[in-house]
Amino acid sequence: MEKEIPAGEPEGKVYFILKAAQKRLGIYGYEKTTMQEIAADIAMSKASLYYYFPDKESLFKAVIENEQKEFFRLLEQRIAELTDADQMIMELVELRHILFRRFLNLSKFRLSDNQKVTPLLQDLYSKLREKETNILVTIFNKGKETGIIKFDDAAELAILFSDLLQGIRIMEMKRMNSIEMTLEENDHMLKMLREATVLFINGLKYNKIVQSIN
Repeated sequence: MEKEIPAGEPEGKVYFILKAAQKRLGIYGYEKTTMQEIAADIAMSKASLYYYFPDKESLFKAVIENEQKEFFRLLEQRIAELTDADQMIMELVELRHILFRRFLNLSKFRLSDNQKVTPLLQDLYSKLREKETNILVTIFNKGKETGIIKFDDAAELAILFSDLLQGIRIMEMKRMNSIEMTLEENDHMLKMLREATVLFINGLKYNKIVQSIN
């Protein structure tokens, strides 16, 4: 666990550590990045770096957590600018894909290497999924209130939709030929996510039409 910054300690130092770690991880990935290299990038002693982050695992986790915070900040900002629930859902899908792609880039883990990273990031992933699900519930309920879509349980629907997107990511990763996602692979995954989202939304709209007829 990261040390808490003592009172009066400049928070900017942690910011520069995270930015340096993010840059190096993006180039070399988790396995090939060392604490010594990150410290050297910001002219900090290795001992000083360990003061803030006791090991590479905790620093990697902090970088991913920072990415997630930025994702939710941007998502909430974008959603506030939209009025239609279907546009909000698509915005979430596209921004979430960017977050997923950044995670792959920072870690450079193959799908078969998930055993290494899953225990480290399980808590962060659980929090991400919970918050993402809550946002989806809000969006679905807004769509229902405005008469765009129809469903019975927003929470169950949000979990189902989240699972659908996760399933697409996993299947697309299994088709990847290298550790890093190519531009073509990225475009194909995003295309699959968009198409699945359109089908999902259209299904909810069709459900509304059928129920109104009955």
